[in-house]
Amino acid sequence: MTAHTKPKRDNFLLDVVCENPMQIVAKVRQYFSLHAQDLIDLGELPSQLGISKQCLEISFEKVRGMSLAQALQEHRLNRLFAALTDQPRQGLGHAIQACGLSRTQGVVALFEQAFGIEMPSFLLTCRRAADDRCFRRNNPEPESLVLPT
Repeated sequence: MTAHTKPKRDNFLLDVVCENPMQIVAKVRQYFSLHAQDLIDLGELPSQLGISKQCLEISFEKVRGMSLAQALQEHRLNRLFAALTDQPRQGLGHAIQACGLSRTQGVVALFEQAFGIEMPSFLLTCRRAADDRCFRRNNPEPESLVLPT
Protein backbone atom coordinates (compact mmCIF):
# COMPACT_ATOMS: atom_id res chain seq x y z
CA MET A 1 0.00 0.00 0.00
CA THR A 2 1.35 3.43 -0.96
CA ALA A 3 0.98 6.66 0.97
CA HIS A 4 -1.75 7.78 -1.48
CA THR A 5 -3.90 4.67 -1.12
CA LYS A 6 -6.55 4.45 1.57
CA PRO A 7 -6.83 1.12 3.31
CA LYS A 8 -9.83 -0.92 2.17
CA ARG A 9 -10.93 -1.26 5.77
CA ASP A 10 -11.69 2.50 6.01
CA ASN A 11 -13.84 2.31 2.88
CA PHE A 12 -15.71 -0.63 4.32
CA LEU A 13 -16.39 1.24 7.56
CA LEU A 14 -17.73 4.25 5.64
CA ASP A 15 -20.04 1.97 3.66
CA VAL A 16 -21.38 0.46 6.87
CA VAL A 17 -21.98 3.89 8.43
CA CYS A 18 -23.55 5.24 5.22
CA GLU A 19 -25.26 2.06 4.17
CA ASN A 20 -28.25 3.75 2.53
CA PRO A 21 -27.13 6.89 0.68
CA MET A 22 -30.44 7.12 -1.23
CA GLN A 23 -32.35 7.34 2.03
CA ILE A 24 -29.97 9.97 3.38
CA VAL A 25 -30.32 12.09 0.23
CA ALA A 26 -34.11 11.77 0.41
CA LYS A 27 -34.06 12.86 4.06
CA VAL A 28 -31.93 15.91 3.25
CA ARG A 29 -34.08 16.87 0.27
CA GLN A 30 -37.16 16.68 2.49
CA TYR A 31 -35.39 18.96 4.97
CA PHE A 32 -34.56 21.37 2.13
CA SER A 33 -38.24 21.44 1.12
CA LEU A 34 -39.46 22.08 4.65
CA HIS A 35 -36.96 24.90 5.17
CA ALA A 36 -36.91 26.43 1.69
CA GLN A 37 -37.13 30.04 2.90
CA ASP A 38 -34.80 29.59 5.87
CA LEU A 39 -31.11 30.21 6.01
CA ILE A 40 -29.78 26.66 6.02
CA ASP A 41 -26.39 26.34 7.68
CA LEU A 42 -24.85 23.33 5.98
CA GLY A 43 -22.32 23.10 8.82
CA GLU A 44 -25.15 22.53 11.31
CA LEU A 45 -27.18 20.23 9.05
CA PRO A 46 -25.44 16.98 10.07
CA SER A 47 -26.21 17.48 13.76
CA GLN A 48 -29.80 18.56 13.01
CA LEU A 49 -30.39 15.39 11.00
CA GLY A 50 -28.30 13.05 13.15
CA ILE A 51 -26.04 12.16 10.23
CA SER A 52 -22.28 12.66 10.13
CA LYS A 53 -20.91 15.35 7.82
CA GLN A 54 -18.75 12.76 6.11
CA CYS A 55 -21.74 10.51 5.51
CA LEU A 56 -23.74 13.39 4.02
CA GLU A 57 -20.90 14.30 1.68
CA ILE A 58 -20.34 10.70 0.61
CA SER A 59 -24.06 10.11 0.07
CA PHE A 60 -24.52 13.18 -2.12
CA GLU A 61 -21.38 12.44 -4.10
CA LYS A 62 -22.43 8.82 -4.60
CA VAL A 63 -26.11 9.43 -5.40
CA ARG A 64 -26.18 12.88 -6.99
CA GLY A 65 -22.57 13.36 -8.10
CA MET A 66 -22.42 16.75 -6.40
CA SER A 67 -21.66 18.38 -3.09
CA LEU A 68 -24.28 19.16 -0.48
CA ALA A 69 -23.96 22.89 -1.24
CA GLN A 70 -24.50 22.27 -4.95
CA ALA A 71 -27.54 20.13 -4.16
CA LEU A 72 -29.06 22.89 -2.02
CA GLN A 73 -28.49 25.46 -4.75
CA GLU A 74 -29.98 23.15 -7.37
CA HIS A 75 -32.98 22.46 -5.14
CA ARG A 76 -33.62 26.17 -4.68
CA LEU A 77 -33.19 26.95 -8.37
CA ASN A 78 -35.68 24.19 -9.22
CA ARG A 79 -38.13 25.70 -6.72
CA LEU A 80 -37.64 29.09 -8.37
CA PHE A 81 -38.34 27.58 -11.77
CA ALA A 82 -41.55 25.95 -10.47
CA ALA A 83 -42.66 29.09 -8.60
CA LEU A 84 -42.22 31.30 -11.65
CA THR A 85 -43.94 28.75 -13.88
CA ASP A 86 -46.94 28.49 -11.55
CA GLN A 87 -47.22 32.20 -10.68
CA PRO A 88 -45.20 34.26 -13.17
CA ARG A 89 -46.65 37.58 -12.06
CA GLN A 90 -45.65 37.27 -8.41
CA GLY A 91 -42.49 39.26 -9.07
CA LEU A 92 -38.99 37.93 -9.48
CA GLY A 93 -37.72 39.35 -6.20
CA HIS A 94 -40.58 37.78 -4.26
CA ALA A 95 -40.03 34.40 -5.91
CA ILE A 96 -36.29 34.53 -5.25
CA GLN A 97 -36.89 35.29 -1.60
CA ALA A 98 -39.58 32.60 -1.24
CA CYS A 99 -37.13 30.00 -2.56
CA GLY A 100 -34.40 30.98 -0.12
CA LEU A 101 -32.15 32.40 -2.83
CA SER A 102 -32.16 36.02 -1.67
CA ARG A 103 -28.74 35.58 -0.05
CA THR A 104 -27.24 34.05 -3.18
CA GLN A 105 -25.19 36.30 -5.45
CA GLY A 106 -26.13 36.35 -9.11
CA VAL A 107 -29.36 34.36 -8.87
CA VAL A 108 -30.51 35.32 -12.36
CA ALA A 109 -27.16 34.31 -13.88
CA LEU A 110 -27.25 30.99 -11.98
CA PHE A 111 -30.81 30.39 -13.17
CA GLU A 112 -29.92 31.16 -16.77
CA GLN A 113 -26.89 28.88 -16.62
CA ALA A 114 -28.83 26.03 -15.00
CA PHE A 115 -31.81 26.11 -17.36
CA GLY A 116 -30.29 27.57 -20.52
CA ILE A 117 -32.87 30.34 -20.94
CA GLU A 118 -32.61 34.05 -20.29
CA MET A 119 -34.81 35.23 -17.43
CA PRO A 120 -36.80 37.82 -19.46
CA SER A 121 -37.65 35.18 -22.09
CA PHE A 122 -38.57 32.65 -19.42
CA LEU A 123 -40.85 35.10 -17.61
CA LEU A 124 -42.53 36.14 -20.88
CA THR A 125 -43.14 32.50 -21.80
CA CYS A 126 -44.50 31.72 -18.33
CA ARG A 127 -46.82 34.74 -18.42
CA ARG A 128 -48.16 33.79 -21.84
CA ALA A 129 -48.73 30.22 -20.66
CA ALA A 130 -50.54 31.50 -17.56
CA ASP A 131 -52.73 33.72 -19.77
CA ASP A 132 -53.50 30.72 -22.00
CA ARG A 133 -54.44 28.58 -18.98
CA CYS A 134 -56.70 31.33 -17.67
CA PHE A 135 -58.35 31.74 -21.07
CA ARG A 136 -58.91 27.98 -21.32
CA ARG A 137 -60.47 27.84 -17.83
CA ASN A 138 -62.84 30.67 -18.74
CA ASN A 139 -63.60 29.26 -22.21
CA PRO A 140 -63.69 25.46 -21.92
CA GLU A 141 -65.62 24.84 -25.15
CA PRO A 142 -63.48 23.59 -28.07
CA GLU A 143 -64.76 26.33 -30.39
CA SER A 144 -62.99 28.93 -28.27
CA LEU A 145 -59.63 27.59 -29.36
CA VAL A 146 -60.36 27.96 -33.09
CA LEU A 147 -59.20 31.20 -34.65
CA PRO A 148 -61.64 32.89 -37.04
CA THR A 149 -60.67 32.63 -40.69
